[in-house]
Amino acid sequence: MTWNVWGRFGDRWLRRQRAIAETVRTQRPDFVALQETWRVDGRSQTHQLGFELGMSPAFAPSRMPRDPDPDVHLGLGILSRFPLREVEQHNLSEGTVALRAEIRLGAQSLHFVTSCLDWEENHERERLAQAEALAALVSELGAGGDEVIVAGDLNAPPDRPELKPLLAVLDDCWKPNGYDGATYSSRNPYLGHGEWLEDHRIDYILANDGLTSRETRLVGFDEDHGRPPSDHYAVVTDVPIG
Repeated sequence: MTWNVWGRFGDRWLRRQRAIAETVRTQRPDFVALQETWRVDGRSQTHQLGFELGMSPAFAPSRMPRDPDPDVHLGLGILSRFPLREVEQHNLSEGTVALRAEIRLGAQSLHFVTSCLDWEENHERERLAQAEALAALVSELGAGGDEVIVAGDLNAPPDRPELKPLLAVLDDCWKPNGYDGATYSSRNPYLGHGEWLEDHRIDYILANDGLTSRETRLVGFDEDHGRPPSDHYAVVTDVPIG
């Protein structure tokens, strides 16, 4: 599962957070990638969710839109139903990182990686450089036969040239299922209309050779009293591992 959870933006963030926790609980994922997840005063949303859901948490600050409160720092989070063997941050470009967690599954390791690439429309070069760095990391991690999943907000539709390096080394788990797949949708009342990514699929779960998706779906439409819990919809996919 991957979800950009929109930090503490809006005037309903506490209620949104409860809805986020309940949505994840309902989906019962083994792994969750979070973007725009917050940390303040030594407390992080990722660790709170991990405690509530009985999952192992990891957090890393990364380049994100700035919260109005200067004491709130946004970044990346990983939740896992399995113990985290190793957690590392990998620099992709100035301020933008990938967060990697290694999970041991039998004789092999799974590397679960999340990132959030630059969101500005005129940052094509930055996104391309970040995707190239992420693709190099994936190739290194998978060279020994380990399984690799990248889940995150890549801030580009699948046909954009910035994503070509990543899609050359990983398979897109999305399968059309009657919905257009837009994770950043004008149907969402929190979305500011006219944004360049409006009505596009920009949130992904990607997997290396041997991992194929059985089913992919979007959630996060109306779990907050009829409203979405975030300005992004979440992506959930069923990938047999191990």
